[in-house]
Amino acid sequence: MIKEVENFIDKVEADHLMYLIDKFAHKSTVAGSKNQYSKLDNARTSYSATLDSKNPCVKRIHQRIAKYLGVPFNKGEVLQGQRYEKGQYFREHPDYFIGEHYDMNCLASGNRTYTFMLYLNDDFTGGTTNFRHLNKEIQPKKYKAVVWHNLHMGKPDEYKLHSGEDVKEGTKYIVTSWWRENAWNGSDDYKEYQKKLNSNQLSII
Repeated sequence: MIKEVENFIDKVEADHLMYLIDKFAHKSTVAGSKNQYSKLDNARTSYSATLDSKNPCVKRIHQRIAKYLGVPFNKGEVLQGQRYEKGQYFREHPDYFIGEHYDMNCLASGNRTYTFMLYLNDDFTGGTTNFRHLNKEIQPKKYKAVVWHNLHMGKPDEYKLHSGEDVKEGTKYIVTSWWRENAWNGSDDYKEYQKKLNSNQLSII
């Protein structure tokens, strides 16, 4: 199920988040392979910014998301902002991890359970969030949240593949919050992956 929540944030919060995204934006990447944890790829042409978890506004919104989902705060990854300029997009992809990417990112933290996406503005055209396999295309609306579960019965849900469609005019801003099965700890995920890599016992999922 995909749920839309109107007015999850307010204008002041959205404006501040857009300011932070512009301040820290860099070219977006996708998951890499082996020791290359991320790479540039034509499937994703936006800009991304990791949002400081100590920033009062960021922390307040992150805690609000945890309360809404009813999950422990420590299961949440750091919030990530994205900026899509005219002509930019993110082709169809999952938010969960499988195969080698599961081993690289999930051996301690577990897979991604929820995705919680916030639209910060809507003064642009295009840029819909398209769940092709569900025949559902979501129109961005400022301050609205979109929530979905990436797993079904503990397994990756292929129906939740989605895309960020091309922005036709203007600039689109969103914030994405991902949540894990266990407490999120990227350092432990990396350590466990290195152990598996060294022992040549990587999973096939």
